[in-house]
Amino acid sequence: IPRAVPQALLEGFAWDRAGRRYETLADLTAYAARVAGTVGAMMALLMDERRPEVLARACDLGVAMQFSNIARDVGEDARAGRLYLPQEWMREAGLDPAAWLAAPVFDARLAGVVRRLLGRAEALYHRSESGIARLPLSCRPGIGAARWIYAEIGHEVARQGFDSVSRRAVVS
Repeated sequence: IPRAVPQALLEGFAWDRAGRRYETLADLTAYAARVAGTVGAMMALLMDERRPEVLARACDLGVAMQFSNIARDVGEDARAGRLYLPQEWMREAGLDPAAWLAAPVFDARLAGVVRRLLGRAEALYHRSESGIARLPLSCRPGIGAARWIYAEIGHEVARQGFDSVSRRAVVS
C-alpha cells in the first residue's frame, strides 16, 4: 500500500479532530475520499487489485458509504457539535448552518439537503458496481454485500422522510 493512502486517511482523521466543516460538495468529497475512499483503495490493494479504474471505483464506494453515514447521522453529529452537510446546500435551502447547528431540528428544508446527499451517494454506488465486478471472484460477495447494506441505510433514511435528526436509520 503506497504510504500516501494511509497518510490521507490520517489527514481525514485530523480534519475530524479539528472540527472542520465543509462549504461545498467538493469539500465534503475531499473529506470522504480521505476517511473512506482510502479504505476502499486499501481493501482493493489487499485483494491484489491494482488497475487504476478498479481502484477509482473502490474509492467511489468508500465515498458513497461515507455519504450514507453522514446522511444517517445528521442529528447525532449536530448534537455533538459536528456538521458534515455542505453548508452551501443548507444556505440554498434557506438554512443558516451555524443557527441550525445551535438548535438542530428537522424540517422540509433539511430533508432536501439530506435527499441531495443521498442522491449523490446513489450515483457513486452505481458507479462502483463496475469495480466490484472486476475484483477477484472470491471477494465480490463480501464487497457487494457491503455496497448494498450501506445503500440500504440511505434507503431507510428516505423511508423515514429523510429525517435523521429525530431518529436514526437502522438496517438489519
